[in-house]
Amino acid sequence: MSRLDLPVIDQCSTHLRLWLANLSYLQALYGSSFHAFVLNTVRQRLQDCGLGADEIFIQGDFVLIALNQLGKQNRFQRAHPNALAQLLGAALECDPISQDDTRIYLHTQVAYHYDSRQYDTDTLHPPEPNPCSHHHPATLASWHKVWAKTYRDDMSLAVTMLDDLQGGRLTLAFQPIYHLGDKHKNKYFYEEALIRHQGQTNYALPDAIAALERLGLIPRLDRSVLGSVIELLNTKPTLCLGANLSAGSLQDDLWWQDLFSYLDSRPDVAQRLILEVTETGTIAHKPTALRLIAQLQNLGVRIALDDTGSGNSTLAFLVQTHADIIKIDRSMLLRARSPGQPTHLLRNLVNVCADYCPYVVIEGVEDEADLEFVRQSGAHGVQGFLMALPTLSPSWLESPAVITVQDAVTVRTQFYPGQALEDYGFGF
Repeated sequence: MSRLDLPVIDQCSTHLRLWLANLSYLQALYGSSFHAFVLNTVRQRLQDCGLGADEIFIQGDFVLIALNQLGKQNRFQRAHPNALAQLLGAALECDPISQDDTRIYLHTQVAYHYDSRQYDTDTLHPPEPNPCSHHHPATLASWHKVWAKTYRDDMSLAVTMLDDLQGGRLTLAFQPIYHLGDKHKNKYFYEEALIRHQGQTNYALPDAIAALERLGLIPRLDRSVLGSVIELLNTKPTLCLGANLSAGSLQDDLWWQDLFSYLDSRPDVAQRLILEVTETGTIAHKPTALRLIAQLQNLGVRIALDDTGSGNSTLAFLVQTHADIIKIDRSMLLRARSPGQPTHLLRNLVNVCADYCPYVVIEGVEDEADLEFVRQSGAHGVQGFLMALPTLSPSWLESPAVITVQDAVTVRTQFYPGQALEDYGFGF
């Protein structure tokens, strides 16, 4: 941890902190000239929001705004720090920053603090090289070259997908999870919302999502999908829907407070929402992730652990989350069906999951042989192409409409000069 002293701000002030979380990476990868261009863009975007140049302090990777130093005419003077922090963070993240052939999106984390002169911050560096290399200079240089290429490739993918999100080119398809005990395929538990792309694309959605997770930019996509799903639940009172949530989004962020407040006021919506936590991304801080999951469950939201058996999922996390649903990945079904494997392999896995969770689903059922194998495992539910293909036009949706994913960050920046901040229609 490093200490960041703030001599320019009154120690007794209430102030906002906006951490430009990927700024050090950008400087290391794209050079000091681009780094300076990013900082100038940050200042300009904050001024465009209505802040004065003398109200913005940038120190290292942090933008600091002393609330008691806002001018009397500043329209944010009486704004709640939560709302102001989220608005300013969204303004910084909303559009890509472009210079010549370089295009990036900022990753910001926002918070507000009282009576504090210092911040404890995680030092931001690339991941450490393999300790087996003994930091040999040639090995270290080669490793950093690979890391740099991977980061740039990831950013290129992420920019393309976030451009599509902002441009309204991402939609939702829906695939049901069926109760396994039903004789007919007409009774299902809930429908999972899946991201699809409108029109032609030159990238694979799973690859782009993985890039967003590695860059720490995945919360924007998760918030957008979740907001779109919640809007459907609000307008369709008989629906029960699932939305994917990367484990990388389970970290302290002020937008969770908006979500909790909304779900607390709408228990009917909360009880029809299933959040499918995918552990392909890294959990930044497990206690925080578990606390957020517990808060969601206390509000009536059900938690599903998705793709169990793949990714970073562990039995310990399964036990600690007290998940309502466990979804076993298709790869485990294929492994159990492989020649030479004991016939009880999948049944044993289902039994272990059922010891800690009341409802176990097998994913990726594509033919009758798969289905029979799953029936023998004792699983409670099933999902896959055999049961139903993902569709952009489910029976409950008025044709020919499709559900476009609404970019949560763009929604948050749609405000008007002179309008009271508390009147802004913020999305999640």
